[in-house]
Amino acid sequence: MHVSDSLVERLTHGHERHGQRWHLHLPREGESTTQIRPLLVLLALPTLGLALAISALTTFGPVILIKLAESPTVVGALIGGEGALALVVPIAAGTISDRLPPSPLGRRLPFVLLGAPLAAAALVLLPFSSSIGIAAAAVLVFFVGYYIYYPPYRALYADLLPRRLYARAQAGQAIARGAGLGFALLLGLWQPLPFLIAAGILALTTIALLPVFRLQSRCNNATLPYEPASLRQILLKSPGLRVFSVVNALWEFSFAGLKSFIVLYVVRGLGLSAAVASAVIAVVAVAYIVGAPLAGWLADRYGLVRVLRLASLVYGAGLLIGALPHTLPPLLIGLPVVALAGAIVLTLPQALAFTLAPVGSEGAAAGLQDFSRGVGVVLGPIAVGVAIGISEPLFTSTHGYASMWPVIGLPVLLAAFLLKPLEAATTRSDVTT
Repeated sequence: MHVSDSLVERLTHGHERHGQRWHLHLPREGESTTQIRPLLVLLALPTLGLALAISALTTFGPVILIKLAESPTVVGALIGGEGALALVVPIAAGTISDRLPPSPLGRRLPFVLLGAPLAAAALVLLPFSSSIGIAAAAVLVFFVGYYIYYPPYRALYADLLPRRLYARAQAGQAIARGAGLGFALLLGLWQPLPFLIAAGILALTTIALLPVFRLQSRCNNATLPYEPASLRQILLKSPGLRVFSVVNALWEFSFAGLKSFIVLYVVRGLGLSAAVASAVIAVVAVAYIVGAPLAGWLADRYGLVRVLRLASLVYGAGLLIGALPHTLPPLLIGLPVVALAGAIVLTLPQALAFTLAPVGSEGAAAGLQDFSRGVGVVLGPIAVGVAIGISEPLFTSTHGYASMWPVIGLPVLLAAFLLKPLEAATTRSDVTT
C-alpha cells in the first residue's frame, strides 16, 4: 500500500513543471475528457489486462482444448460454459458491490482483489493441463474470477464520471481491449506464452488501478448517490434496460461464436497456418483501436442507440457475406469495414447500459450486462460448434466451418431491428446527451 500511496501522491499533486497535465482528480463541473485524462488512463488499464486474459483463453484456449477433446462441440460447450457462470456471478458481484457499506476498501475494490488472483492462476494452469478435466477446471476458475472482477470494476466509470462522459470514456476502454486482443493473438511463439503474459499483465494493470481506489476513498464524490435497488425493481423501472439486455445477448452470441472458432476457421477450414490466423485477427484488433474513439465521437454527435443500430446493420450484413468466399483474399477485402463496425458495437453497450440504468444501480446494470452476455456466450459457441458439425456436406470446401458466418450474422441483424423502438424512445427523452 506504500507503493500505491506514493503513486497517488505523485499523480495527485504532480511536479510543478508538469502543471495540471497529470493531475489525478475526480471530474469537476464542465471538464472535458482531456482534462481528466490521467483518471481515464488509469481506469482503462485493467481493461487491457482483462481483454488480454479473456482473448488468450477464448482464442488460444480452443486450440488447447481441441487437442484434449477432439470435438468442436465439446470445445464450444466448454468455452460456452463462461455464459453459465455469467448468468449468476456478475449479477451477484455487481449488485452486492452497490450495497456494501462504506469501508477503507470501498465498494468495488474487494471484488477486484478477489477476482484478479483467481483469473491469473487459471491462466497459468490451462496451457499445462494434461487432461480435459484439468483444463475444464482451469476454464471454470478463470471465468469465476473474471466475473467477480469485471462488473464492479466497470461500475467505477459510473461512480467517478458524469453521464455526459460515458460514451467518450469507453473509447479508452475499447482501445485497451483492442490492444489486448492484438497482443494475445500475436504471441504464438510458445503455446503457454500468451497465457503467462496475460496473467502477469492482468496483475500489473490491477495494481495500477489502486491509486484510483485511493483517490475515491479520500474524496466525497457526489457524482453517484447510492440508491441500490433489486434487479427486479431495476428492470421494472427501465423498459429500455430490458430491451438492452436482449440486444446485448444477441451481440454477445455473435461475438462469442466468432471468437471461439475464428482461429479454427482459418486453420482447419481454410487450411492456413496459425500465424496467418494471428495476422488476420491482428487486423481486427487494429480496427478496434481505430473504431473506439470514432464510436465515442459518433455517439456524442448522433446518439448512442442510432450509432449502435447502424453499426449492427453493417456488421451483421458483413458477417453474412463471409459465408460466400472459400479463400482468404475475398474476406480480407471487406474485413476492415466489417471489423470497424464490430468495434463500434463492442465499444458502446456499457455506456448505453449505464445511461438507461436508474441512478445508484450502475453496479447492478454492469452485472445485468454481463448476465445478458452470459446468455449469448452460452449459446453462441455451442450453436456454431453444432452448425459446423452438421453442415460439412453443405460447406465441403471449408469442412463445415463457413457455416459459422450466418449463425453469428443473423443475431446481429436482429439486434439492429430490436433497437429501432429504443432509438425513438431515447431520442424523445434525450437520454443520450
